[in-house]
Amino acid sequence: MALKAVIFSGLLYLSIVYSLWFMVALWAFALYFYFRSFFNIHQYLASFLTLLIASVLFINLPFTVYHLPFTIFFAFLFFLLLGIKNLIFIRREPLYYLLNSLLFLTVFIYFFSSNNFDQPFWFLIKSLAIFSATFFLFKEFLTVSVPVPLGSQKMNLMAVGSAFLSLQFLWVIAFLPFRSLNTASLALLVALILEDFIVHHLSGTINRRIVLRNITMFLILAMIIFGASKWSP
Repeated sequence: MALKAVIFSGLLYLSIVYSLWFMVALWAFALYFYFRSFFNIHQYLASFLTLLIASVLFINLPFTVYHLPFTIFFAFLFFLLLGIKNLIFIRREPLYYLLNSLLFLTVFIYFFSSNNFDQPFWFLIKSLAIFSATFFLFKEFLTVSVPVPLGSQKMNLMAVGSAFLSLQFLWVIAFLPFRSLNTASLALLVALILEDFIVHHLSGTINRRIVLRNITMFLILAMIIFGASKWSP
């Protein structure tokens, strides 16, 4: 499995440095090893598609001149995904939470890094794409993490609501003069707290202590993010 991640990283690096034809090879490689085993194909499909699409979109972002860290990061996500899907890891739940969080962070970084906020049409297209990605990631999270069975209508409603709230928050913090990583981290914090609220709500374990804990965590971590942020025009 580690070898597959290394090959994924190598093909992604070559597609950035040399030719997008290597991206075609990357997609063929990733599709083959994901669908090679039909086990858990549908359960983690949202993570797989988000990973593949993000690896293509990130090529055009300014910071991807740092080729090696970029390719290692996506190779690590691919490594996690295959290990979770094929039941290679013993303790898969915390690793899935890590994968889900990093994919959310990737989506949010892309939203804040592609500078087209002054172009209403492309901003709308990008917002719809981000809404779709967060919807499917929230829905997959509910499928994996909620211990009680949910009807498809209720699950879709919860995922739509969470994706909509996340998008509204993205629009608000997009006007902050922060670097993309800082604003993406703030958006990730909101997404994680939303997921925690949803899981406890659907499990029937939500109480005042959990609400106060999440509010306190949000305030403390938000202050840390604000304090670590460099204001940029």
